[in-house]
Amino acid sequence: MNSGLASLEYVLEVAKDWTVARFAEAQHSDFVLKPHRFVLGDHGIVRCAVETDSVEAESPLDGLDEAPQPTAWTHRTFVTVLYDTDDGTVAREQEAIEILAMDEHGVLAEVAFIVRILDAPPCLGRFWSAQ
Repeated sequence: MNSGLASLEYVLEVAKDWTVARFAEAQHSDFVLKPHRFVLGDHGIVRCAVETDSVEAESPLDGLDEAPQPTAWTHRTFVTVLYDTDDGTVAREQEAIEILAMDEHGVLAEVAFIVRILDAPPCLGRFWSAQ
């Protein structure tokens, strides 16, 4: 399979589409997305679950030095968001879904915040990139 930015962006988009679909199907307020890996191979993308308590699930890029094929991970994380107010800066933990994609040429990352309302399935916001 041809590697490069187009392949890396493709595996990231497939991971994003799959993640959005999981949230669209969520029926309960306690829904939590399990971590998954997406690998681009010769015959398409292979998706597999990642052990929830593994290093790969917690921080995918810490678990390896390189990805020989374009690979993406989707996992739940918490982001510290800083707000400036009249009384100073306030920090708040925000639940999010992070998608990381890596190959031998680089890394792409996108994040979407999760909104939880009592007794309703969680809502996934739009994905953002640092690019």
